[in-house]
Amino acid sequence: MTNSDIPADIPGTGRPVALVTGASAGIGAAFAREFARNGFDLVLVARREDRLRALAREIEPAHGVRVHVLPADLADPGAPQQVIAAVREMSLPLAALVNNAGYGVPGELGDSDWARHRDCLQVMVDAPVHLAYLAAPEMAERGQGFIINVASLSAFLPPHAGGTLYYSVKAFLLKFSLAHAAELRRSGVHVTALCPGFTRTEFQTAAGGTVEAVTMPDFLWMDAAEVARQGYRAAMRGDLVCVPGWINRMIVLLFKYLPEGVGRWIIRMAGS
Repeated sequence: MTNSDIPADIPGTGRPVALVTGASAGIGAAFAREFARNGFDLVLVARREDRLRALAREIEPAHGVRVHVLPADLADPGAPQQVIAAVREMSLPLAALVNNAGYGVPGELGDSDWARHRDCLQVMVDAPVHLAYLAAPEMAERGQGFIINVASLSAFLPPHAGGTLYYSVKAFLLKFSLAHAAELRRSGVHVTALCPGFTRTEFQTAAGGTVEAVTMPDFLWMDAAEVARQGYRAAMRGDLVCVPGWINRMIVLLFKYLPEGVGRWIIRMAGS
């Protein structure tokens, strides 16, 4: 791992620091820009170092903040510990953690090798929990901090064939966020579950076609920058859950009150 060519012994800037995973594109890159716009230095984590450095070159002069690049593959169980160790070595006290990295595996459970499912679970379950486990105590010791876990609108919807892991993982992230927020409620550390719906990102391409890579009308899609903007504001307010977009919020309300069988039928028909 390397930073953005800034020696580790250079003192901090005094600005708050946000760590964003999956920062090379999509919602992660949008979060990086949003935090920088609001005066945060950044630690950007993703596999694609070239994309991270390109984003750093864009953000630093645009917002006058410092951007550190930490290439890492969160499918490696040791990566969260290595990332936090690198942050500590640079003496960067984290004020915010955005657990955004993730992807879906297309098809049904038996259609892909177990190794691919294992990596998906490592990236989308183990890594965010491990990073929160490592970062939250230091935030709590300082009496302030923000953790944003990027879940999904699908966390509120009935699961269906072809979404066996994805829906389950996103529901886990929502429940984990609520439970962790309850644990930290007196610490000054706020945990927010961001649950976007269809968002224009590279997510579908990276997954090779996912449970979300279906034909949907244009009005259902949101821009990644707007999702990040609403997520940032929700976190700063201390909201437990943020569902960006009024249409998505209406969908959550609809499925909350629909009979479960009807909800499953609607999801099955939408995915067919």
